[in-house]
Amino acid sequence: MGNEIRGYLVGPMPAEEFLEEFLSPTMIPDYQPLTSFSEGAFDNTVSAAQETSAYNPFINTMESFAPGLSFIDTHSNADKINCKAFSFQIKPDVCVYADGIPRNRQSSCDISTTEVVVEFKCEPHHNPFYTPADGSSHFISETDKAMDMLGRVTSYAAAQLGAQYRTHAFSILIVCEQAYILRWDREGVTVSSAIYYNKEPHLAEFFHHYAQASPAVRGVDTSVTLASVEEASLARLKLDLPASWHMLKVTVPAVNNSDPITLIFPAPQPVGRTPIGRCTRTCPAYDINNKNVVMFKDSWRVANPDILPEGETYKLLAKHKVSNVASCIACHDVPSLPQVAPQTHRLAHAPWACSHTTITPHVHYRLVLNIVGKESHEFTSSHQLVSIVRDALIAHKEAYHKAGVLHRDLSAGNIVIYKGKGILIDWDLSKLITIQGARQVNRTVRSFRAYFG
Repeated sequence: MGNEIRGYLVGPMPAEEFLEEFLSPTMIPDYQPLTSFSEGAFDNTVSAAQETSAYNPFINTMESFAPGLSFIDTHSNADKINCKAFSFQIKPDVCVYADGIPRNRQSSCDISTTEVVVEFKCEPHHNPFYTPADGSSHFISETDKAMDMLGRVTSYAAAQLGAQYRTHAFSILIVCEQAYILRWDREGVTVSSAIYYNKEPHLAEFFHHYAQASPAVRGVDTSVTLASVEEASLARLKLDLPASWHMLKVTVPAVNNSDPITLIFPAPQPVGRTPIGRCTRTCPAYDINNKNVVMFKDSWRVANPDILPEGETYKLLAKHKVSNVASCIACHDVPSLPQVAPQTHRLAHAPWACSHTTITPHVHYRLVLNIVGKESHEFTSSHQLVSIVRDALIAHKEAYHKAGVLHRDLSAGNIVIYKGKGILIDWDLSKLITIQGARQVNRTVRSFRAYFG
């Protein structure tokens, strides 16, 4: 993942500016400043003879600066519950939790509740970052060791963002006496300048601020909540899910100005892919108001005035009576505070930012369809296969000729079977034929699944 992510790194952002931008005391009601830091606070960490010997001194010192957070050594015990889809183990050196986890969980990793991941390396040649020389436009090392380290940190961020509903996440990379704070969102990664954390207070201040910050400022998507016991039990029954599956709850405005639709749906399982881009998640959900099963889609759409949100495309298709498409019954751009929205695009041209690939702005988006279909590979006969492909081609043709919409992503993964008919779905890459030029700057390669799991 290191090579995949390096073009989306924006930095090095001066550490003081980083804290003021993302965890400013002005964002924290009743903020209490850090007064106990002094140079040499992490002497036992930086002087550790080997990497694993640095974890406990770091934990013991940092917990004194951030009461309310639990720093847990997880380097020897991978998350085997949430990360089954990964081809490698997810076991950060230290996981930070917000719920006062007791010490008998010292060796466990639960990426679905992790707040911050901390990763250590004691060899300087593993450092993926360096301070750019005057006039230099680069701050990323491209050695194999550095890319491996960047890939590891990226995989942990992918697991965390994939297992949770978050607007953003922070992680820490410590290499010898230097520390870096990384802020991940769906546009890219903002990287702080190097912090000499045994001499400078910025890393201690980061955790001190983080411990006092609200869940939203920390990056938790507060529009998603836990379902009640009764709601979860009913939804599992309707969705045919095991009793062990955690269930979540979200409300999406209906397209016809009627009452909002409240959905109960399964907590996500992370997959091993880069956490940048649209990062679409789909799953069947139970509509507790209308008492039926619908399809829920959560994604980060490209924020471009020439690009219609997918819900608007569905409205256009319905207006022109295009055949063999689902109906969008609810959709919206998810409201958020300015400080928790994606920030990488906004900061990409800051004076301190080194060169990077084009950063595309994104907006959090949700959509609900009225049907839940089977995947196209579940056809029951060759006749049905030909029939559902024909249905999808009819939808594609009518969308173009009647509504002036080009789908632009016709594939087997975007055809589902509903009541024996082929339905063409996933219109978020479509474009109006009246608009010239590319649909968007870049695309996120992914697989749309009729069922998430």
